[in-house]
Amino acid sequence: MFTKKMTALMVLVAMLVAGAAFAGDMDYTVYGKLHTSVNYLSDGDESQLGLSSNTSRFGIKGSKELNNDMSLVWQFENSINIAQKGSNTLATRNSFIGMNGEWGTALFGIHDTPFKMVGRKATFFKDTVGDFRSTTFGWDRRLQDVAAYVSANFDGFGFIAAYQFDQGAMGAEEATTAYSVAAHYAKDALYVGGAYEGLSKGYVGMDDGEGGMIYGEVPSALRFVAKYDFGQFALAGLFQTISNCMAVDGQTAQTMGLEAKFKASDLYCVKGSYYMADPNTDNDDDDFAQLALGVDRNLGNNSMIYIQYATIMNGDASMAGLGGNGFGDSVGAYDAGESPMGFSLGWV
Repeated sequence: MFTKKMTALMVLVAMLVAGAAFAGDMDYTVYGKLHTSVNYLSDGDESQLGLSSNTSRFGIKGSKELNNDMSLVWQFENSINIAQKGSNTLATRNSFIGMNGEWGTALFGIHDTPFKMVGRKATFFKDTVGDFRSTTFGWDRRLQDVAAYVSANFDGFGFIAAYQFDQGAMGAEEATTAYSVAAHYAKDALYVGGAYEGLSKGYVGMDDGEGGMIYGEVPSALRFVAKYDFGQFALAGLFQTISNCMAVDGQTAQTMGLEAKFKASDLYCVKGSYYMADPNTDNDDDDFAQLALGVDRNLGNNSMIYIQYATIMNGDASMAGLGGNGFGDSVGAYDAGESPMGFSLGWV
């Protein structure tokens, strides 16, 4: 009920603010992105041809100067599915109201965690079948009921912090909260960043079948990324480690990988990525890797088409799947050790 009321309130605020914007009281921008692809996916046994909508979106954002030192800022953004029909909750993506000044920006609403934001800066396969999020064990979150602070730019240096208010019932034994912090340096062709994220015990509680709760160990994760654009050639890399993965005491999981992009001409670029992931469970051969290759064709006016191939190479005891993170389709492994794969022809 609380979440429904918060969503209704955010929608009302967005409508009122947008109304004021259209009335000429503040600056605003209407924006969006349409991204769909035709995909051939295989689980190692069966295959299927389909159409997916890949993080298509529509939004309105704006600002209003309150005085010489501070402005009101706001954003309302919603997912658009241009491949399948169905009902979507309003404000499904980053939507917030906040204040901005020389000291930075404070936001309140729905937002990607700083941990996720750092990772999105270091990939050439964002929201496609080759997106590295198939290998990061679910640690790329967008949270609701968030208060966030984005620092001012200190000659390329900056930091972001976010806290999610308790998602559990009032009086719950353990709070269900999350926090995430990141620091980065971005100047000219270089971007480097690091982030840390932790969940509270309420996130890992399980019903004991007798009216009580059993709590696992609190998981947390650390991530480092880097990207450098040489002009015609660009490189990016990521390293991530999770502590108490799946709420199991002492269990860790690591992901590491590299991406490269080569601009063959003003119209074409080719790119590739390779990521390795190891959940470090008690099973042998439970690690897996993801390979992605692609060609982009620039159409001008913020438009492009692309073709990609991606596959998950599972170890003998692994059944990791491909896609489902920004890319609107997914495929699992038919059996342990099988390698799901996909070809994708997309338009953005």
